[in-house]
Parts: sequence; structure tokens; C-alpha cells
Amino acid sequence: MTTENNKFSVFPKGYRNQKGQAVLATRPQQAQGIAWAYDYITSVRAQWATETLRSMLETATKEELGDFKKLNFECATFNGTFSYRSARNIVTRSPFMVIDIDDLSSTEEARRVQQALVSDDKVETALCFVSPKGHGVKWVVRLPEWARHDDFKLSFQAMQQHVAFHYGIAIDKSGSDVCRACFLPYDPECYINPIYFLR
Repeated sequence: MTTENNKFSVFPKGYRNQKGQAVLATRPQQAQGIAWAYDYITSVRAQWATETLRSMLETATKEELGDFKKLNFECATFNGTFSYRSARNIVTRSPFMVIDIDDLSSTEEARRVQQALVSDDKVETALCFVSPKGHGVKWVVRLPEWARHDDFKLSFQAMQQHVAFHYGIAIDKSGSDVCRACFLPYDPECYINPIYFLR
């Protein structure tokens, strides 16, 4: 298993490649921890991008929304640090996993789900916030012992079963990719476990 620590990679906003396609950045700009992510998300750094994206939901196509996110949001690989954003280029594995819950009916429902998740007494929440579009939740957890495996996909399956059993919610299967990037939006109501101010 790769060496583990509490850091993860942060990537800059994406760009348009030579074909004019919006793509995510593949080289990290820094390694950070949970407290940094909380400070970023609750600051105004992504406020314009978040509010603009949500104003586009009724009129923009799925492709336009996807391109906007890639070009206007920084992202993090909470699962670890990478020299290049691909599974084979992982440097250190973090104890964290981001659980991505999409397609909720409203921001209000997302808040209700957020409150339920941070109250989970079987899984330690590190960070929990509403997604950029406002209809989803990003739940960053510290993997419990029963969900820790050398094979990241097995860890994901354990958490997938936990969320399905206890909350009746299907999580985004793309989270099984260890190098999966998570966009960092503006959410002044982001939850952080206070212990991560000290770690």
C-alpha cells in the first residue's frame, strides 16, 4: 500500500486544449489538508463561479455546464497526493474518501442530507458541503477500519453499501476512481470536524 498521510492534491482551474475542449488540469499546484479546504470553500474565492453556475442551470446544456465547471473551479483529489492526476501517479494515499451524492431535488434537500451525514456515528466526517450546482452533497470521510483496503475500489464498495443501507441513497460510482477530482465550490455552511483544525 502507498504511504499514507493527511494531505491531498489541489489542482488549478482547467483550460481549453488545442482542440478547444475544456479539460481538467492534470498537474497539482499544491498539497493541502482538510482545514485548508474548509477555509477555501467558506471564503469567497469560488463564490462567483458557484453563483454563476447555478444561474445557468435552467438554460445551459449539460455540456455547457460541464465545461463551465472545468474552466472555473479548482479541484482536489481527497484520496491522496499525485504527481499527475492518474491512478498510477499516486504519491501518498490519504485516509480520506469523498462520497459524491448527486441529483437531489433541491438545495434544501441537499442540506437535509448533509445534516444526516455529519451525524453518522459509524463514520468520521472530515468535511461536508453542498456541490457546485446545489443539488448534491460532497461527504469527505475518514475511512473507518472496516472500510480500509489496499484496493481503493473495495474501500469505495464498503462505503457505497453503508450509504445505501443507512440512508437509502445511491452514490456516484465515479468515486471508485482513486484519482477522481472533486470541484471546490463556495459553501458558507460547509461542515468541518473541529479536530481537523488541529491536524
